[in-house]
This record gives sequence, structure tokens and C-alpha cells, in this order.
Amino acid sequence: MRRGDAGRMLGNVALIIGLLGVAALGAIALFGPLLSAADPQAQRLVLFYPDGTFKVPPTPPDAYYPLGTDPLGRDQLARILWGARLTFTVVLLALLLRASLALAFGVVAGWRGGTYVDVLITFVTNAVAGVPQLLLALLVAVALREYAILGFVVALGCVGWAEGAQFVRAEVMRIRRAPYVEAATALGTRTRGLITRHLLRSLAPQLFGLIALEAGATLLLLAELGFLGVFMSGAVIMVDNSNRPILPVRDRAPEWGQMLAGAKSYAFSNQFVAFVPGVVVAAAVFAFNLLGEGARAATDPFSSLSLSPRAVGSLGRAILAVALLGALFFGVTEARSTEVSFDDALRLAREAATRLEPGDELLAAVVRYSSDSHALAKPQKLNFYFRSHGIFEILRVGFPDADQNAMEVQHDDEDGVNARVLGSLDGWSVPVDRALTIGEDQGGRVFRNGSRGWLVRVVLAHETAFPVPTYRVMYSAPSAAATPNVDLLIDAVSGASDSRELRFAEATLRAENALGGPVVLTQASGRWSSRSPQGSPGGGFDADKPVGVSYTFIRADLPTDGRSAFVGFGAFGQVGVSATVGFSGARRPIGAGVDLEAVFAAVEAQGGRALREGWSREGATQWSATADVGIDASVSTARVFYGAPPSRQATFRYDLATGRVERTP
Repeated sequence: MRRGDAGRMLGNVALIIGLLGVAALGAIALFGPLLSAADPQAQRLVLFYPDGTFKVPPTPPDAYYPLGTDPLGRDQLARILWGARLTFTVVLLALLLRASLALAFGVVAGWRGGTYVDVLITFVTNAVAGVPQLLLALLVAVALREYAILGFVVALGCVGWAEGAQFVRAEVMRIRRAPYVEAATALGTRTRGLITRHLLRSLAPQLFGLIALEAGATLLLLAELGFLGVFMSGAVIMVDNSNRPILPVRDRAPEWGQMLAGAKSYAFSNQFVAFVPGVVVAAAVFAFNLLGEGARAATDPFSSLSLSPRAVGSLGRAILAVALLGALFFGVTEARSTEVSFDDALRLAREAATRLEPGDELLAAVVRYSSDSHALAKPQKLNFYFRSHGIFEILRVGFPDADQNAMEVQHDDEDGVNARVLGSLDGWSVPVDRALTIGEDQGGRVFRNGSRGWLVRVVLAHETAFPVPTYRVMYSAPSAAATPNVDLLIDAVSGASDSRELRFAEATLRAENALGGPVVLTQASGRWSSRSPQGSPGGGFDADKPVGVSYTFIRADLPTDGRSAFVGFGAFGQVGVSATVGFSGARRPIGAGVDLEAVFAAVEAQGGRALREGWSREGATQWSATADVGIDASVSTARVFYGAPPSRQATFRYDLATGRVERTP
């Protein structure tokens, strides 16, 4: 580049700022996931801060969340960084389609100027340009919604090209009348040589500015579609009878259009939710427009900032090459076949669980199939369940349609795996396909035969009652009126139940970790049950093996006269401590630790066992040859203990101060 060109280029502020802005956007798209350690899909009902405070999302920007959080408690900065790649993948591919259509139709119409081909193409371009771009893109995107990213590329690429084609046509007609083109024609140069050697080379500088402006227009159109509720990767939106959203949008993957779709309901109540993605999109469009305006000035021969044809050609070819390589790279990365195998999905799920909540144990894996008569296609969904060490009980990492680009990370139980009685599982000893085959051989195919829409779930889990993994294949009917669910147990090995002692100190420590400070006990409860053949002597009750024990804690420094956060912990099936979090009115502390086993033993010593044995044979729920007997025990804030059977034939009062036990009517 000559010295004069370098000076004029540095003086072109719009071009320099535009280049820097677009380069920054490209860096975010390439390395955005590496710049944020937060999970963009991690939902948080309550945000606990290291200084001991807590907030309910959505929240404005602060020191811990620089761009705030959305209504589901997800980090806005992480979603912006992670969503840049998917957003610009579609923008670049759509831009490539737009530019190709504009160049092809414009060159043909301009070169054939005055012929019926020119008239026909001009009529088509005028007709397409007369339709509002947003309306046309909306119709195409909805019509091609089953094709995911490809549908959006077509929707964004099939609009906007008409104006570009008209511009290219005018430039081609101008270049065709240039003296050097006429000279080349007189020398006998063929049409192909004229177009490739002279026409396209002279047209390239003008295309540079056009493509930059079209990139901004494409991104803006993508954001407009998202604001109207049309975006990529799918979502779950709950509405009321008037079709108004009643819960925040739960999308599958972060993308800027999705963020605008989920934020429009909070535009007036929580402005930062909509402000953050709106400003990011506006800044990106501004950068592309600056680049386009700077390119226009650099290629305008009457501008003081005009560059020499050689400099413009070199700069344009370099930027176009980078743009095309970026489009192809993102296209190959995002638009390729993304079906993930079970082993790869397991690896990705472990990585997601480790990133979100380090140390989580794998509890179960569920492979869901949607059956169609006799045939089973690829899995409808892969779900992996981890025991959560945070404030929630379990963490589910799912892959809808076995698609690695549609990962779901939720704190919920979609398959009824009953995580409270599951132990950790480090690996699989039976492949999932073998489990499905065995289930089909045991009669599962008969249950599905002749009925469409059955859901087949292969559950691989490790229950505490079994020393090896348990494999189940469940067949769920499409409606409640159809055949009831069928659960086939595969390769299960029964064993003795492993009982563990209640550890109150561990629950207290877990509460302190979750709430970030000293905690006090506000409520405690335990549940014991009898599992013995009906009519057996003594009822088989064992007070040393509670079925479940739960506690409720509150931070010591939280106010007790208003709404306060509390954390409840429960040990169910003696497999460990689980937790839930919520909001409630004030709870007064109990004031002293309670030994539930000692309390229960005192009640038993005062005749509780004899009375319980009397009603156990009469009021217990009968399941096959086993009677399930349960006594619920709780500690109230009045420092008294009440233990009563479900039929309430007897009630005991235990005074924590004196240790006395009294039977009340």
C-alpha cells in the first residue's frame, strides 16, 4: 500500500472504527465461550453473593454479574458471549446467500441490459423489493421452522437481495460502457473473460461496502424476528388463556434474537433485561454500518478519502476472503450434522455438570425414544441426572433430538427417576442398545404395536438397594386412556438395603455452605416406616433406620419479621443430603439442636410401640403381602415434639426442656 493510501485510510475514521468493531465481533464469536466461565443456561432461583446478601432475578448489573441476570437467573454476559457464535453463523451464511443472489441477478440483468432477460429480472427484483423484508422473512422462517438453522438462513437470505441486485445492475451497465471494456470487446475477448477479468474486478470495491451494509441489515432483521418471538433452537413458553406469557422464555441455546424475545415482557418492569441484548445488537449493527460507510468513502473517486484501485482491491479481497472463510467455518461448525452418540453425550453432560456444580455425582441416564409403530428411530432425547451439591436436589443435562447444539441444563426431573433413592453411578456395564433389545424381547414390542406416539424410556441407574446398576425400559402410552405404563426390570440384582445413621452435623455444614454464613435450625422432621409381612409379631419396626429426615435452616443474621430466604435439607432413603430453596414468612429459630432418634425412643418407651402395633395391622396401607406403616415426627417452635400415626389414634407430647413424654387425647 502506498504512503498516500495509508494516510487516507488512517484518515477514514469510519473505516478504521468499523474494521476494529467487526474484528472485535469476530473475536467474540470465535473465543466467546472461552471468555466466560459461567454456564449460559444455568438457572438460579435465588442469587447468593459472597458478601452474604441474596437477590431474586432478574437483577441489574453489579460486580458479580457485569451485565445482570435474566428472569431465570442466567448470566447475561455469558449468554451474550456464548450466543455470538450462533448469531453470526446465521448472519454470515445468510449474507453469503444474499450476496450471491444479488451478484448473480444483477450481473445477468446488467450485462443483458435492454433484453427480455433484463426486463424479467427487473420485474422480479422490483416485486421482491416491494414486500416488507420483516414480513417476508417472518413468513419464510415460520414455513421452514422444521429446518432450524437452515430455515433461518433461507429466511434472512431470500430478503434484501433485490436492492443489492438493482445496485449491481446499475454498476454493471456503467462498467460495460467503460472504454477498457469496449476495447477488450473489440480485441475479441469472450464474454466469460470480460466478466471475470474486467467486470468483477471493477465491481469488487463497490461490493465491499454493499456487503458490510447488508451484514448490519441482516443482523437487525434477525433481532427483529427474535423480538417478534421467532428465533432459533426452539423454546418453551407458557401462556394463559389469553395467549399472554406467564413464565419466562426457556430457550434451548443462547442466541441474541432469543434474548430479545425473552426480554420484551420485562421492557418496562426490568429494563436491563431488554437493554443489554438491545444495546449489543445496536452496537454490532453500528459497527457494520460504519464499515460500509467507510468503504463507500474509500471507493468513491470524488471523495478526499478515496484509495487507489490497487489498495481498494487488496483490502477488499482480504476482507472478503476472511468473511467467506468465517462463514464456511461457522457453517461447518454449526450447520453440520450434530447428532451425538450416547458416549459423547455422557462426556458433554459431565463437562456441563462439572462446569456448573463441580463434584456432582452421576445418578442416572435416560434414553427417550418416540416410537412409531414397530420402528424406533434415533433417540428423542438423552437425559443425564446428577446429584446437585448446591441448593437444588438434582441437575439434569438433556440433549433434545440427540443434538449436541441443543443442550438443556435444568434443575428438574423429567423422567421420574426418584433421585432421592439413587446412588452415584460411575459407569455402565450394559450398553443402552442391549437394554432396549432385552426390553423389546420381554414383551415391550407388544405394548407399542399398533399405537403411534408411545414414549419409550431406557433408564440406567444405580439404586442403593442394588450393588450393580439397574436397567429399566419403560413404555408410556400416548394418553391416560390407553394401556397403563409398563416397566420392565433388566439385569437387576437384589441386595440388602444399606442403612446409615442420621448425621445432623453434615446437614448443618451443608446449610452454612449454601447460605454463606452461620445457620440456625427452624424445623426438623423425621419419618419411620414398617415393612413387614402382615400379622408378624412385633410389626418389624426398627427406630434406628428412619426412611427420611429433613431439616429447615435460616441464616442467623436474616430478619425474622418479614420475607426471608430459607433452605430445607432432607436425607431420604439414607443416600445423602438433598436441598431445596424458597421464600417464606419469618420462622422463629428452635433454639437448640434436636436428637430425633432420642425423642422417638422416649416416645416408644412410653407405650408408643404397643399402640402403633395395634393400629398398624388395622390401618396400614396394604401392598401385596407387605404392610407399610409410617409415623411422622416433627419439632415445633414451641419446643415440643408430636408423634402421631396417619390415623391419629394416639398423640404424644415431648417437652424438650424436661424430656417428659405425655400421651394426649
